Amino acid sequence: MTPPLKPPGLRGRLFLAFGAVATMTVAATVVGWIAFTRLGGDLDRVVGRNVPAVTASARLAATGGAIIGRAPALAAAIDEAERERQWSRLEANLDELNGLFRDFDQRLTDHAALSQVVSSLTGNLRSLDENVRRRLRVSARKEELIERLRWASADFLDEVEPLIDDTRFNISLALQRGEEPRVLEPEMARQQALFRINAAGALLAELIGRAANLPDLEALRGTEIYFREIEGRLAADLRIIADVPGVLSLNQALRDIRSFAEGIDGLFLLRSDELEALAEGHDLLDRNRDLVEHLQHLIAQNVEGENRAAVAAVGHSKASIARGKLLTAGAALASLLVAGLVVWLYVGRSLVGRIKRLDDSMRAIAQGDLKAEVPVRGRDEIGAMAGSLRTFRDTLSETQAELVQAAKLAALGQLTAGISHEVNQPLTAIRHYVRNTGLLIDKDRPEDAKANLTRITGLTERAIRIVDSLRSQARKPSGNLRPIDLASVVDNVLTLHERRMRDLEVTLTVDLADSARWVQAGQVRLEQVLLNLVGNALDAMAAAEPRRLVIASTCQDGRVDLRIADTGCGIAPENLKRVFDPFYTTKDVGEGLGLGLSVSYNIIKGFGGTMRAESRPGAGSLFRVTLDAAEPGAPT
Repeated sequence: MTPPLKPPGLRGRLFLAFGAVATMTVAATVVGWIAFTRLGGDLDRVVGRNVPAVTASARLAATGGAIIGRAPALAAAIDEAERERQWSRLEANLDELNGLFRDFDQRLTDHAALSQVVSSLTGNLRSLDENVRRRLRVSARKEELIERLRWASADFLDEVEPLIDDTRFNISLALQRGEEPRVLEPEMARQQALFRINAAGALLAELIGRAANLPDLEALRGTEIYFREIEGRLAADLRIIADVPGVLSLNQALRDIRSFAEGIDGLFLLRSDELEALAEGHDLLDRNRDLVEHLQHLIAQNVEGENRAAVAAVGHSKASIARGKLLTAGAALASLLVAGLVVWLYVGRSLVGRIKRLDDSMRAIAQGDLKAEVPVRGRDEIGAMAGSLRTFRDTLSETQAELVQAAKLAALGQLTAGISHEVNQPLTAIRHYVRNTGLLIDKDRPEDAKANLTRITGLTERAIRIVDSLRSQARKPSGNLRPIDLASVVDNVLTLHERRMRDLEVTLTVDLADSARWVQAGQVRLEQVLLNLVGNALDAMAAAEPRRLVIASTCQDGRVDLRIADTGCGIAPENLKRVFDPFYTTKDVGEGLGLGLSVSYNIIKGFGGTMRAESRPGAGSLFRVTLDAAEPGAPT
């Protein structure tokens, strides 16, 4: 007799219930797997393509900006070393640009167009480098010829002056003998011709030398035409003195001078080549700017496309999540009908609860909360999905932090460049005073050493003011002017020039009216202006006697007039109108770049003031700086 089957116990029923639930779970898992696979694909596109593409575009834009900044520096190179330095930096930028294309070529939607622009940009920059090489070669040859022209001009004077003295002697001797006028006429004609030849030769040399620095081709052609006219007049005078002894040497000296204007190596043609090279360089710079702007436009289009793709991927992800939620809820409901209250409680408190928390995390991340908590529990598909979501969240957080850090580093680099330039002067002075303080201590001069330490403290505070000023400019560019005490500025500047004034035995007079002490300006930049003006005054008085420097100020109609006067060599009238032009200088080669007065002029102009110069050759110069008056210590 077969024993009756025992009804399934609790364990069996639970197995049956969980078997049904497992069946429904498997079905729900398959559906969820499909949905979350799509979600993972969308996330992979965002993380694997869109974000790196945006990062690559940002780096391309930054490199393009560096090229925009460095191309003018290459075009403005004043010597071969500077050209090589700027070109090496540009080559590094181009290498970085090409490296970015190699790394991200499959992630940039407009790779072909971008590659073509980069190729054109590279060719343009190489043409610009070759243009600068050509200009520097022409400039070097021009300077060499100008120096040789000076010697040729001196040789001409050595030849013509003895001939003039001979004719003067012959005329004087004839007059003493009482010769008739008809006898004197030929000798006097020769004397007059020699005078004209002397003037014409000097004028030819002057025209050739002037041609080397004429500003445009029209002026160059006019000067060359005038040069040919003088040559024609000179030929007639040379025929008059053809029989004068020594005229052959004079003719050779004139031919030597004229040779500097003839042929492919003449100064007229060299200056023409130099002007053409400068014009070509400007065209290349304009073309470079257009290419970089086009590159940045293409980069912006690429970023916009990637952003659209990322938004679409997020939309697909949301749809997948919504479908997965619905199907999972349906499977859970079916499981409840089969398994009863226990299964319902199990599913309700475990599976559905976890899905709900994960859904909350997804919504928070989708709304931009990258710090939202993502609970990762269990080793099933839900846990894997939570892990993927956490990875996605962490990846977005890291990417965002990297972009912010990159922006901070770029700003820090620009700020550091400005600080290093502005703080250089006080640091140099501090180094000088530290060295002198050591010497004073060794010589048992504590009071002088203490004075030096006081100056070092002042210079340190000045460096702190520089940093505060730059930080203030970065925070609020329009609020960088404040009431400045001229007495403090003048004292700081004179301290830096103290030793040089003592070596030159300069008599100093400082007369700052009480009503004309406070001006609206920036401390560091105003000191830079006065440092340049006082330094130029000391340069001008180096070979003058007596040496007097006067710094005075007056106030009228709310404007302070600051005057810096010296008794130096002065400035020629033809140079006076150009002293504020960039790169214009009357100093010898190697003693100045011609930027000091130009920079000072623009600083004062930025303060809302004016700067002008007055001078007479041999009688000294006067520079007048006019600024808005300010109340002592008034807030800005």
